[in-house]
Amino acid sequence: MTNWTPTLSADKPRYVAIADAIAADLTGGKLKAGDRLPPQRELAWKLGVTIGTVTRAYQEASKRGLLSGEVGRGSYLRDPRPNYAAAQSIGSGAEPGLLDMQMSAPPRVTQAADFEAGLTDIMRDPGWIELLDYPSAQGFALHRAAAVKWLKKSGIDISSDQVVLSSGAQSALVSVLSTITTPGERFLIEPLTYPTMQPICRQFGLQMRTLQNDAEGVTPDSLEHYAKRGEARIVYIVPTLQNPTTVTLSTERREAIADIARHYDLTIIEDDVFRLLADEAPPTIQSMAPERTYHITSLSKTTAPGLRMAFMAPPPGATEALNRQQMIIGGRPNALSAELARRWIETGVADKALGAIKKELAVRRDIALQYLGGLQVRCAPGSMFAWITLPPYWRPSDFAAAALSMGIKVTPGTAFAMDPSVQQNAIRVCFGPAPSREMVGDAFEKLRALIDKCPVEDCHTMA
Repeated sequence: MTNWTPTLSADKPRYVAIADAIAADLTGGKLKAGDRLPPQRELAWKLGVTIGTVTRAYQEASKRGLLSGEVGRGSYLRDPRPNYAAAQSIGSGAEPGLLDMQMSAPPRVTQAADFEAGLTDIMRDPGWIELLDYPSAQGFALHRAAAVKWLKKSGIDISSDQVVLSSGAQSALVSVLSTITTPGERFLIEPLTYPTMQPICRQFGLQMRTLQNDAEGVTPDSLEHYAKRGEARIVYIVPTLQNPTTVTLSTERREAIADIARHYDLTIIEDDVFRLLADEAPPTIQSMAPERTYHITSLSKTTAPGLRMAFMAPPPGATEALNRQQMIIGGRPNALSAELARRWIETGVADKALGAIKKELAVRRDIALQYLGGLQVRCAPGSMFAWITLPPYWRPSDFAAAALSMGIKVTPGTAFAMDPSVQQNAIRVCFGPAPSREMVGDAFEKLRALIDKCPVEDCHTMA
């Protein structure tokens, strides 16, 4: 690690001045490519600035092509190159001064070298120009073959003719629902789940009926209750590291759900995007009831969300209708992203990213739990967020607003409730997207202090 203390210009914002100093010292020879910069906390202490300022400075340097970060290893200097000019850089769009702990996203672990190598390999392929053409409805054969390989990691063995490619799990969900539902019909769903299901169901005119859950997840009895009465024919489930509770359904419950679905002729949508983050997930519901299950996975949680790449394993005979619907809604993946994903799957880069994400999430989970002792928390190993029950003096929306005033965005538990009567005095805090472990620790330290602070203490007695 380089022992570096920059000289900062006084007429610029501190983060810009730090980034300028990195550039100047690289040019002047004080720093050289390959040097590791000091940890953010250490440099912040040296300069008398906040960790957030140093983080923002390192991000600015990365945009200029001066820095590459490797999660868990630090920030390394790169040779300046003209195509990384600061004047026009590709930014993340993050709001200045805010730490986004709302987005359920993994830590950024993909190294610049892997990204550049993948793009270079594509450009060396004599057939790369075909990626700029419209693909067929089912997509390129090599991309489907890569999807088959990735699905096998979940124990799903289907042919490349059966797999469906999609531009993300949400597009896959929309495609499935637009294919198999009719306006006005009832739709079974967990009481707490992926928030975007509410507007999706409204768009298709579906009437949600919430199942019951306990500490082990959705209960088969509640599913049979609705199925026996013929109130619905489709059920949506997130069975592994469930969003937001992080619960994983046991093999026994999955088998019971599959048996009930088969007995009452239900269709299952299995949203399993978090599956590969769990060390030993039970078999998929699709493997127990393949004739009636639409299994969805993606690379967003396990490799890189910007790829916008999802794979579906539908029931036999459903592929053609899904591919047609993908064309109608614009849900087909970008061919260039699909090709990069294919190469990463084939060369092991995707597996390497998955391993790095799991390792980093484990570290960040431990950091988060250090500050959450004594609270009711769900944060199973492999999860990228914590589900925190608040003390009774806090309402989720008030807490989220108070956290935002401190520069931290969290999600109130009410956003996940599919039924207004399902009250959850909780918040979901995602520790994946934070730029560094230090920022995860700082954020949870602040959030814990806020949790312990009764908001009534801020009120003044009035005559």
